Amino acid sequence: MRIDVQKFLFMGAARDKKAFFEAAQLAGVIEFIDPKGAKRVSHSPEVQRFLDAIKVLRTQVHEEQDHKTDLDKATHFAGRILELKEAISSCEVEIKATKKEIERIAPFGEFSLEELLALQQEIHRKIRFFCAKSSKRLDEVDSNLILVNRKEGLDYFIAILNEPLIHHDLLELHFSESLPTLQQHLDEVSSKLEQSRDELKSLTRYYWLLHQALLHNINKESLAHAKESSEFEIENQLFYIEGWVPERHLDELKEVTDQYNVYFEEVAPYAHEKPPTYLENQGVGKVGEDLVRVFDTPSFKDKDPSLWVIFAFALFFSMIVYDGGYGLVFLVAALFMKFNAKKPSPQTKRFIALTAVLAVACTLWGGLTHSFFGIQLSENNFFRKHSLMTWLIEKKASYHMVHQDAVYKEWLVKYPQLQNSKSPEAFIYAHNPIDGHHHPVAEVFTDNILMELALLIGSLHICLGLMRYMRYNPSGVGWIAFIIGGYLYIPYYLGNTSVVQFLLGFPSDKCAHFGIELIIFGLLTATVIGVIQHGIAGIFEFMHSIQVFADVLSYLRLYALGLAGFIVSETVNELALKMPLLLTILLMIFGHFLNILLAIMGGTIHGLRLNFLEWYRYSFYGGGKEFQPLRLQKFE
Repeated sequence: MRIDVQKFLFMGAARDKKAFFEAAQLAGVIEFIDPKGAKRVSHSPEVQRFLDAIKVLRTQVHEEQDHKTDLDKATHFAGRILELKEAISSCEVEIKATKKEIERIAPFGEFSLEELLALQQEIHRKIRFFCAKSSKRLDEVDSNLILVNRKEGLDYFIAILNEPLIHHDLLELHFSESLPTLQQHLDEVSSKLEQSRDELKSLTRYYWLLHQALLHNINKESLAHAKESSEFEIENQLFYIEGWVPERHLDELKEVTDQYNVYFEEVAPYAHEKPPTYLENQGVGKVGEDLVRVFDTPSFKDKDPSLWVIFAFALFFSMIVYDGGYGLVFLVAALFMKFNAKKPSPQTKRFIALTAVLAVACTLWGGLTHSFFGIQLSENNFFRKHSLMTWLIEKKASYHMVHQDAVYKEWLVKYPQLQNSKSPEAFIYAHNPIDGHHHPVAEVFTDNILMELALLIGSLHICLGLMRYMRYNPSGVGWIAFIIGGYLYIPYYLGNTSVVQFLLGFPSDKCAHFGIELIIFGLLTATVIGVIQHGIAGIFEFMHSIQVFADVLSYLRLYALGLAGFIVSETVNELALKMPLLLTILLMIFGHFLNILLAIMGGTIHGLRLNFLEWYRYSFYGGGKEFQPLRLQKFE
């Protein structure tokens, strides 16, 4: 639910200013307005230090938390954590460089650079080190080169001569440390690295303390920013400041102001001023609010779409997943997270609740469409006989048998034995003589009904959006009529039978005639209202018909993605059953796991997209500013 916020002017004695702002922070119901338009400072160097330290500890395995250490020691711990992080990074870089140097010198063996230098002075010649690709065999070309090692496609040479040896395939190597010295240095740095890591691990016990210190500093800076936003009058004896307060929290506001004799009065916002948006939801509504914030913050004029979005998203997600078995998997996952999450945060609790909602929706939709892990249920199966889909295709078959229309005759041409069917069940489940494992009538009818259900749900979804914002866009009356008219006429144009006909018994030609009238009425009504509302520019309102038509067709993705997922799961089952038992089990697990991942991706992306693009176009302004009151931040 979106709660309207009101703008107030607060005025009080300067001596009560500090206490008033501290009480306001405790109440957490006032968003103070900075007259200079400055943004609240939230990343001072001290706050940033705590944030960086917490990020470092977040990657570590935490020890049991220390809840007794004083808050004033947190600064020292944060500094030490960052020092250790820098030391660890430096050690890792040094170890990498040292190992690389060891790899360069190792092919020449262990030797002392001091002894080598003494030998050079004694013989008055330089000992030079070279390497080249093994394929070149340079030692056979130049007698000065002595091959000492061959390793990983490279030849290593030494040469005893003062003059440089120049060859385009030869690389001279220079060393500043010997192999034993480098190995000793590597051991020392590795030991230092382990010590730093151990100390850092021991500091993870202060993870909770650092969060408390972080929030303490954020609260302190927020309070300071709010106090600095106020201005003084009458020789600094009075302070005044403006702020936003939700209507529902005026009682808490009165308690704060009465306590410190602060006068407040509602004032009108400036013409250019946009009030912040305050949403207040509980339970499933709060879960929907999280989804709404994924896309945008509602405008202060918007109705809260949280409940609409969560229920529509659950429906769309279940239609795309299209499998009750997968829904049960999601339900098990939700229960596992619920019973294994230790002290979950509110966000984690809402994520678990969202998973449970989607799991229940998928299970119910899978039950209605008798779809479980892509298994083909027999026509006598209890779930199939009593499912919504079976009831609908039987109604459709009965309609065609009674009217003996073009659809009925087309099936008789394909399968003449259908002529002997005395009941809808017999008509639907007459076997294809070529393939006795499938029921072609049932499969085609199911596809047709699912496709129409996707369009029907899309039409209803958009119509509900238009109805919600009728006061802002009265031409929505015309577009609702246009959508209904299109739904009634298009099946007749395509030569198909719609749900309206075989469920309600409406004749096809009358539905089409009424649909044409609604389309014309809708276009004219939308255009006339558009002209009344927007003047001469409203004459182009009728051009929105293309957008409306495209938006309704966009809901076909529900049918297409659901069908694709079902085909994948069915194919996995067919392939697995042709293999040995062990391979069957492995392929079933891997194939359905992969299909579940694809279903989650498709259901999330397209389920939210239909809300955020198609539906929001008719019932959402957006671009709002979230209500951010001065309040104490707490670490859950």
